Amino acid sequence: GKVVGSAVPRVERPAKGAVVVDACSGFAHPAIDSGFSELIPAAKELGCAGMSIRNSYNCGVLGHHVERLAESGLVGIGFTNAPASIMPVGGNKTVIGTNPFALSVPGEQGPELIIDQSASVVAKSEIKMHAQAGKAIPEGWALDPSGNPTTDPDEALKGSMAPVGGYKGFGTGLMVELMAAVLAGATLGLDASPFAGTAGGPPNTGQFFIALSPDSFSGSLYKERLSRLVGAIGDQPGSRIPGSRRWNHRKDHEANGVEVDPKIITTVQNLAEGSN
Repeated sequence: GKVVGSAVPRVERPAKGAVVVDACSGFAHPAIDSGFSELIPAAKELGCAGMSIRNSYNCGVLGHHVERLAESGLVGIGFTNAPASIMPVGGNKTVIGTNPFALSVPGEQGPELIIDQSASVVAKSEIKMHAQAGKAIPEGWALDPSGNPTTDPDEALKGSMAPVGGYKGFGTGLMVELMAAVLAGATLGLDASPFAGTAGGPPNTGQFFIALSPDSFSGSLYKERLSRLVGAIGDQPGSRIPGSRRWNHRKDHEANGVEVDPKIITTVQNLAEGSN
């Protein structure tokens, strides 16, 4: 299996501003919940605090977790690594995963914006869906095993995701790997088993979060500067604040529900019946 369902996260406080969580090969979400109960008050007291998680699974949408920090009045920054799927520029062997990072900042009425992006041009799931449908992928999404651009999704899955912006994207992913794996003491992407399937056991990847209290740094200037910056973006016709589309979709889903493929519902129901 990939996840130890009965795992109970272990939380340690080796220093006032440091929270260390061992997910014990379990899901990332309970590990994050356990750690945030220590991280948030520490950041409010000290002005800044960090939290590492090791031996965990995919944490899903990283922006969701930093949004929770912003809801608590803190600037939240998050990093999470993944099994290797990106080659270094000029190389022919994958070293890092798509490795997202995210940032959210608090405003007058909750999170003001969310930046959530990965080191690759598209998510690996996009290529998998094209492969399942037998459709070619757009050029620029991925590389074949020799490091050449490809539109064949099967070759792409054997090769590498294309880093967004070339060497700059690889550098971003490497930064995330340093934070979420090296600093957190988690398994490196190049050593981690895939998230999907049954081969290799738990991937035991990691996350890292930083929480900062605006009052401890810029005081009243924070709100003034943030308001001006966000206004300069939002006041332009056709532009949007990072995260606003997500919030609008959320409001729509809460009011009108979510469309789900009947095949997926059937699969979930069959899995639920099989677990009883």
